[in-house]
Amino acid sequence: MAANAYDVIVIGGGPAGCGAAIALARRGFRVLLLEKARLPVHKLCGEFLSVEVMALFERLGVAGAVRRAGPHRIDETLVTTADGAAFRSPLPGTGLGLSRRTLDRLLFAHAAAAGADTRDGVTARALTGSLASGFSVTTTAGTFTARLVLGAWGRRGRLDRTLGRRFLAEKTPFVAFKAHFEGLEIPGVVELHAFAGGYCGLSHVEDGRVNVCWITHRDRLREAGGRPEGMIARTFGEHAALARRFGRLRRVTDFCAVAQISFAVKGPMEGDVPMIGDTAGMIAPLCGDGMAMALHSAEMAAAHADAFLRGRADAEAFRRGYPRAWRDAFAGRLRLGRWMHHGYVRPLAASLAVRALAGMPALGRWLIRHTRDAAQT
Repeated sequence: MAANAYDVIVIGGGPAGCGAAIALARRGFRVLLLEKARLPVHKLCGEFLSVEVMALFERLGVAGAVRRAGPHRIDETLVTTADGAAFRSPLPGTGLGLSRRTLDRLLFAHAAAAGADTRDGVTARALTGSLASGFSVTTTAGTFTARLVLGAWGRRGRLDRTLGRRFLAEKTPFVAFKAHFEGLEIPGVVELHAFAGGYCGLSHVEDGRVNVCWITHRDRLREAGGRPEGMIARTFGEHAALARRFGRLRRVTDFCAVAQISFAVKGPMEGDVPMIGDTAGMIAPLCGDGMAMALHSAEMAAAHADAFLRGRADAEAFRRGYPRAWRDAFAGRLRLGRWMHHGYVRPLAASLAVRALAGMPALGRWLIRHTRDAAQT
């Protein structure tokens, strides 16, 4: 095999891309894993690992390393609204708070240890080919070929335009911010606070820091002067619970920001390129299941890729089988997440919903259960 030729090229070194690279490299395939950022780096993320993730980490063989990274244990959730409604509930098991800076570096290193050719600081610029003829990926480090390419580049990227993906035509009004803070103790709890046009999540990660991540309508950002600091001072100042928390918090990292946040189902296959993680579809952050879905989709894609690469399934079987499995696993969760998001960003709907949850805790447990995969616990 030529030096620049691989069985699989995985584009994107987040949890989905690393998970797929680890699984396929351990099966004996020659894998190239590309990540455009120079690791380690902070990425916009709620940084909450739901209980389902540990079963996936165990199968990847990285659970011990994750535990040694010192994640914060989280076993309870608190949901509030600006008018004082609140709902507190135990989670169905123990989740973990771990920064993406730590997690991505850990998974990337495990992909290399599994035998993948891992390259960070390399951007994929063009992608051509098919399952029948193979693929060519042009990058800032040269051109590489492979029998199969997996798309794991995240919410949106250059290759979405190259592939002409339809979701790009949808203009969405939501933007998101994330930073780490110190000065507040909220042990064992992931908090979610609704305000008009958005919601803000807080939870501990390793080293006692608090990850603060919020999503908001662009109009609220404009009202606050177009800056996240303005939202903290103005928008969050109108929310009693958030005002108390930010009165004690001090920021210790720069803000990460992403615009055009979309919850549309982008599709698990674009032409002959299987998509995994947020590249296929992003669940609303308030569901707290994004990283579990990313790792689960990587596991599914790796299984279908294995069958194709070994000749046990032809191209048509791959084109049918992986999208069917992806939709069976995630379509219902994504739909429920969109409904929850659209309700929670509206003050009256959010208040009525949270008060209903407080009065009927079983409904809250039902929502938590149906936005994740019980089979992974």
